Amino acid sequence: MAVDTTTKPEGFVGEFDGDINANDNLPSRKDLEKVAELPVLDVNGKPHTFKSLYASVKNETSRVLFIFIRHFFCGVGSLLPTLPFHKVTDPSFDQNCQEYLRSLSTSITPDALQAFPTPTKIIVIGCGQPELIPMYTQETKCPYPIYADPSKKLYAQLGMIRTLNLGPKSPQYMQYSLPSAMVRSIYQALKAGRGAFKGGDYWQVGAEFLFENGHVTWCHRMKNTRDHAEVPEIRRQLGLDGAKPPSRKTFSSGIRRSSSQLQRRLSDRRMSWSRSRDRAEKSSPEGSMMEKLKEDKGGEEAGEQASKEEGQVKATLVAATGSVALAILGEASVESSARISALSKSFLLPRLIPAPQALIRASRPERLEPANAKVVGAYSGGQRDRVNYIAHLLHDGDSLRPYSVRCEKITKEDLPPVKAKSFGPTTLLAFLGCAMSIALLALSIHEQDGMALLATILLSLLSTLVGVGSQWTLVLSQRRATRPVPCSDVVINYPNGAFLVIKCGEEVARSLYWSPEECVYDRSPRWYRLISLLGTLMLMFGVICLGNAELNVQLGFAASYIILNAAYWVVAALPQRWNWDLRCYKTERQYYRQGEENDRFTTAMWKAIAISGTTKWVRLAGIAPVSEAWDKWLDKAAEVIEKEPCWQDEEGFHVLPDWDPEKYLDEVHGHKGELEKERFDSFGNSMV
Repeated sequence: MAVDTTTKPEGFVGEFDGDINANDNLPSRKDLEKVAELPVLDVNGKPHTFKSLYASVKNETSRVLFIFIRHFFCGVGSLLPTLPFHKVTDPSFDQNCQEYLRSLSTSITPDALQAFPTPTKIIVIGCGQPELIPMYTQETKCPYPIYADPSKKLYAQLGMIRTLNLGPKSPQYMQYSLPSAMVRSIYQALKAGRGAFKGGDYWQVGAEFLFENGHVTWCHRMKNTRDHAEVPEIRRQLGLDGAKPPSRKTFSSGIRRSSSQLQRRLSDRRMSWSRSRDRAEKSSPEGSMMEKLKEDKGGEEAGEQASKEEGQVKATLVAATGSVALAILGEASVESSARISALSKSFLLPRLIPAPQALIRASRPERLEPANAKVVGAYSGGQRDRVNYIAHLLHDGDSLRPYSVRCEKITKEDLPPVKAKSFGPTTLLAFLGCAMSIALLALSIHEQDGMALLATILLSLLSTLVGVGSQWTLVLSQRRATRPVPCSDVVINYPNGAFLVIKCGEEVARSLYWSPEECVYDRSPRWYRLISLLGTLMLMFGVICLGNAELNVQLGFAASYIILNAAYWVVAALPQRWNWDLRCYKTERQYYRQGEENDRFTTAMWKAIAISGTTKWVRLAGIAPVSEAWDKWLDKAAEVIEKEPCWQDEEGFHVLPDWDPEKYLDEVHGHKGELEKERFDSFGNSMV
């Protein structure tokens, strides 16, 4: 034949606007001589010459109809034209070869073929591997012999072409709906596991050839992926056009039974509890494997082999359970870095993450989590019961020891605003997860495991999908008014008795301490809820596929999640400041000759008062107890700092006034005690 099946058209391979110009010319004698000795493989992988399938043996079979089909997953392959880089004028998905054989098997049965005066056979040949023939036979219920030509030499020599074009219309033999055919095709490929990559050339289309006494008397070559000869045409060529073809049973007709029939069937199938238990044991994976091996081999050899296979099944089940459990553990470590990660573009990388359900929430927080502390304006009188997250992070408030006092001066620099670091610990986590995804993707392809491949894709793209819905921008409040304001120094009193005195201007005070940070999300709440729903479905299907993957790939997933969990916990233990770019705020720590550490709260409060230069904030915030003695103490402290303010020595240290706050407080409390005793005594004398 003069048809070139190796050359490809310009542009994307197999992209055509119409049917391919494939003719139905009969193969010549020379063509048949070329293909006569070409091998085809049976279900066991045993080779047979093509001629042996149609040659007459003792005048028995003299007519053979060969049906050359596409790949063994015909329907999955046709999903390829829907890729963005491929033009498609018809959005249909096809499962045409399987549907074709189902319709043909119903219309032309083996008994009908044997009823001919000249016995006739129908033989099916596919371009995949022979190990998929049992699956294909089961799916199509095909009663005809099926062979495989993985080399595709027969296809080429007999003039069959390669294309992915769907053709202008759907054939009559397609009886399944579009969604049903698509789901069935994908399910078959996933169920086949490693065999999903052995179905054959997705581009190859087939043909029909009728051999009579070693010669071809009729043929039809497919011009697109849905161009098999219609069943009525096959019947006409075989001489069955006078008989009415039987109607094909569909799924709906198979379930139409009356209630009385169902009751009778159920009553006939009742059995004792013990027989039900035996049947359940035999129907389990381990039980069915034992029964099959005992029937095939028998004796001790079957028992040993069955035990070995049973151990492999149990190992696979354990690995599946372990890998799925590892995939959903570690929520706390993921949540600790989720907010800062969503600020970075690396959050959109397709990657594996432990416990991805931690990122799928019903709602998103509008504010960053503040720290528990009293914030007081030293002169402005402003008060808050929480310190903003960025301010707490900037001053490293968690590092303050009990009763310590620290003073810092902070100014705003002309640099980009607060954001996530381009290459922080969370960025490294994103790259590590992406590397794990690439490794598992390669392992799934190497193992030819369709379930593992789908699990890797779903669980990796889940992080990207959630990242799209969680992307946000940090907005800090800015002062717009230009009128003069009081000194904007701020004092923060932490629950452990520590004080932090901040020397700053009004712009810094407003953005860091008085106005809460805002989280402005890129997607609206409605879009976020939709993305969360899709993410939940992806997570569920990804976990299901992971549980059905091969043992080697599941072990790879388990190792990846162990490494990722450890990495996330390490990053969670690191200071959160390492993930943030805070260069726009310059902090200068001021040191005092008396030091920062203190033993008592009174001394710590006195140092904070001396550094700030006022006692107003103590009274406003109610930090000191409300009593006559403490009022005197505060009055004395204000008097001391007014007479002797802080000063700086030659070495650059700040020096506080020389006053003993503890001694004076004891004196005030002692004097108050004597007054109370005198009042009590005078009251007692008056009663006498």
